[in-house]
Amino acid sequence: MTHFIFKKDGMLRGIALSLTLLLLAGCAGSEKKSELLSLLGVDEKIVDSNEDPENTYDAITLLKRGEAFYVKKDYIEAVAEFDRFLMLHPFHRMAAFAQFKMAMSYYEQLNTIDRDPGPMEKAMTSFQKVVSQYPQSLYVDEASEKITKLKLRESDHEFLIGHFYYRTEAYPAAIARFEKILTQNPEDILMEKTLYFLGRSQFELGEHAKAAETFKQLLQQYPQSSFEPKIHKIQPKLQAAS
Repeated sequence: MTHFIFKKDGMLRGIALSLTLLLLAGCAGSEKKSELLSLLGVDEKIVDSNEDPENTYDAITLLKRGEAFYVKKDYIEAVAEFDRFLMLHPFHRMAAFAQFKMAMSYYEQLNTIDRDPGPMEKAMTSFQKVVSQYPQSLYVDEASEKITKLKLRESDHEFLIGHFYYRTEAYPAAIARFEKILTQNPEDILMEKTLYFLGRSQFELGEHAKAAETFKQLLQQYPQSSFEPKIHKIQPKLQAAS
């Protein structure tokens, strides 16, 4: 691969050009991380590991360190470097890149949906900043795709908690979770089962009128719903209570 020699007065222009060419060539994906690191002028090792990061202010050095940590999958340290870059150089031409890679560093920390939602929330916020603060950047489309995936993941997480509350007969808490999911416009599969367990929670809580309305909405939207037989069984109780 071509090696770039960055002179002090031309370093900024060179790094921006090399990164732009790489991204336009479709090399922004994870399979090209090492090439991006090479263009930044570093190898797989952390840049000057003996250097005190607290005394590092140079924009390019911070980008190099952040990308090196990212490639090594040390995402916590990568976040720290990209965040430091954005704090010190908020109007730098590479700010969009740093914001996107910080978001990806949070995204890569995601585990199963029943784990700590912290990284998910931070990733969502970071990707939203890419879209809102850098609308003309090369990272907007991918950031938007990640936001959509995270919203679905967030709904899955809320359903898991809501279903736990339902099983433990904490119906008011379950209702709150299921109602929150419905405001997030989840995909059909999640919407269907959310409506069912919302209706069941309302029914068990004695809110029969609300339960009847929820089940009605469910069957109108999903006339072939697999929950229809279960709803049919409790229809007499709903009608008797009305």
